[in-house]
Amino acid sequence: MTYQALTPDTLADYLRQVPALQTLLGDMDALDIVEVGDGNLNLVYFVSSRSQPARSVVVKQALPYLRLVGEGWPLTRHRADREANALQHFGALCPQHVPEVFHADSAQSLIAMQHLREHIILRKGLIEGFTYPALAEHLSSYMAQTLFHGSDLYLSAAAKKTAVAATTNTELCRITEDLIFTFPFEDHPTNATNPALPRAAIERLHQPAVRLAAAQMKWAFMNRAETLLHGDLHTGSVMVNQLETYVIDPEFAYYGPIGFDVGLLLANFLTAYLSQDWHRVQAGQNPALFQAWLLDQVIGVWEGFAEKFTALWAAHDAATGTSFMGSKRDERSQVLFRMEFLQQVFRDALGFAGCELVRRTLGLAKVAEITAIPDAAARALIEVRTLRLAEALLLQRDELMFITEVIDLAEECRTLTL
Repeated sequence: MTYQALTPDTLADYLRQVPALQTLLGDMDALDIVEVGDGNLNLVYFVSSRSQPARSVVVKQALPYLRLVGEGWPLTRHRADREANALQHFGALCPQHVPEVFHADSAQSLIAMQHLREHIILRKGLIEGFTYPALAEHLSSYMAQTLFHGSDLYLSAAAKKTAVAATTNTELCRITEDLIFTFPFEDHPTNATNPALPRAAIERLHQPAVRLAAAQMKWAFMNRAETLLHGDLHTGSVMVNQLETYVIDPEFAYYGPIGFDVGLLLANFLTAYLSQDWHRVQAGQNPALFQAWLLDQVIGVWEGFAEKFTALWAAHDAATGTSFMGSKRDERSQVLFRMEFLQQVFRDALGFAGCELVRRTLGLAKVAEITAIPDAAARALIEVRTLRLAEALLLQRDELMFITEVIDLAEECRTLTL
């Protein structure tokens, strides 16, 4: 079947031809199909049985261009193959936090997967001030499992190199290289800034030291194939309820530095933290309590990840009787290597977090925590605080040793004024 961008009508016809989806959905002549048009890249549909709504799937189809921009930005639609493969890979490692894939069609660049009907996008929940008791536990577990098992610490050297070759994701990596590490640090046409944001706040990011730091993080992103990453792990790529957490949309998956996924996720929690001085006040609430919970998530995600990653590493070495270092002449050398390894991941994560904060404030793809603020001056205040935190993380990433120091920086930036 020749590729075509599907509509609700043509999608219904397509689904009738897939036996697995017929079994799942039931009566194919009585389906509700709703387009969810909030994605930057793809068409997304919710498909459910009218008589039994629990029988449902999500259908995601890649377009041959960047939907956020339009046909003027061509983009391979075969990114859907990358996403399907990544979902299946991560799902095998961490099935409790990855939606199940029911059907994948490379010719149509289409994936049908588990519909998380009882969950919402984490970003939306955080904007509304919702808390989730197991969130840090779940996200740290997901990252530890997926990031450890794709690395040389677990795979044989041959298996790792084969995996790197099989997951090259050139076009989507180029988007990241441009939109996170390059364009936001210059006056690029794709940037869109709040007119009330002081020019001086933008020009601080044009300082040689800041641009050097961004270039160093870009180099790391492009050249350090440490593990298979989700590649776009932010609070818009997580779906939650009070009991469960799922990570979705890994179409940017590729082999890169371990700290990248960690850093992007931490940055989005920090954005949520800073933005609550507007959102919670507008809701007639004191923001302090929810902001404290958000900072607890930053601590819990990092510390939980570091502890679980280290435990997986030690358990693997013990079970196999092998070590990345070679001969086990002494346990102390193993411990020191693990400690320094995680400290480097931490430094990387802070640098990547800084770039993500800048990108989400000045770049093409912003976040609702900021863009939903209608008052330009109020929004500018949040943006100034966000950019100053980004600058601090980029410039101080080699000096910061503990996640509590990041919390201190965030709280300090929250007090800044225009």
